[in-house]
Amino acid sequence: MKYLPTLLVVCLLAIMAVGCGGAAEGPSGDGGDVKLASHNAVIEGNAYRVRYEQDIQDAATAAADEGYDVSYASFVSNWDPATESQQLENSINEGYDIILVNPVAPTGLDPIIEKALDAGITYINVDCEYYSDKILNIATDQDYLGYKTATYAGEVLGRGAKVVMIAALEGNAANTYRQEGFERGIAEQGLEVVGTYNHDWNSVKGQQIMTEILNSGIEFDGVLVSQGAENIIAAYEAVGAPWPKFLGFADSGQFMQQMLEINKDSTVLPYIVVSNPPGVGGSALNFGLLMLQGKELKDDIYDRPEYNSIYLKSKVWYTDQNQEEYREMAEAMQPGDVISYWLTMDEIAEAYFK
Repeated sequence: MKYLPTLLVVCLLAIMAVGCGGAAEGPSGDGGDVKLASHNAVIEGNAYRVRYEQDIQDAATAAADEGYDVSYASFVSNWDPATESQQLENSINEGYDIILVNPVAPTGLDPIIEKALDAGITYINVDCEYYSDKILNIATDQDYLGYKTATYAGEVLGRGAKVVMIAALEGNAANTYRQEGFERGIAEQGLEVVGTYNHDWNSVKGQQIMTEILNSGIEFDGVLVSQGAENIIAAYEAVGAPWPKFLGFADSGQFMQQMLEINKDSTVLPYIVVSNPPGVGGSALNFGLLMLQGKELKDDIYDRPEYNSIYLKSKVWYTDQNQEEYREMAEAMQPGDVISYWLTMDEIAEAYFK
């Protein structure tokens, strides 16, 4: 299992194309040269996506132990669907063996997917789910992230407590499923949402929104945020406001180190860390390499069968109540890094392939 130094827990995840019209043109047995193209909606300014790309590169390097020489190329659309489509067209025309796509949106790429599959390319959709039954989706269990956070918030705050909800990017599949989890947990715990916002996975916007909330006079007890809780801390520090009674979630080194400092003597700010591992990209690559070997997926492995989706279950979470157990991990991380891990080829083969 590949993991960050000091990370003691490992996870699963995967992906590859299904229902293709032809066989992939990559190596047919163990090992060989493989051309890999990674397509991402954004990288710069997004700690998750930075680590996502790094994990793919590291997994490509690790594939040498299995006899593979993986050449890697990265393409970033900066949230522009037209750019994304053109970049994917180019990768198909240039004959890449595996294409990993962390898409701009959950729809709009069907003709390109068909072209890739007709060309025998292993087209793998990763992280943000794409609404198609033609490919395999590999994504984190986003519903769990929201549900776990809202549930713990309710345990800390009690029924009837008021919270503000700062979601991620409207229309993005990962955000949609994560919000379903948040809303289910909020309802079960009897919390009252007094304001809903979106930070669009933008750190500057996240801090700005929280600053506006603090200056608005809205009364609330806790802050639910769809990752990026370190930006909420920055807003509180800039305004000089007293801490909320709950904050979650995030999984960055910065946030974990901040929480250790704030709560060093006693619990001053209850919080939760839940891992949303960008190593899903590394797992996706290893799925693709196994598919190039001609291996077949097991039956009935999908968490969302209508989209051929397999969900990575979060394996690392903790709160202010047991933070000392994770101190070594948190202190060893760079502030801008996030908790990450991926499955090796052997682990994926055993869990998902016949």
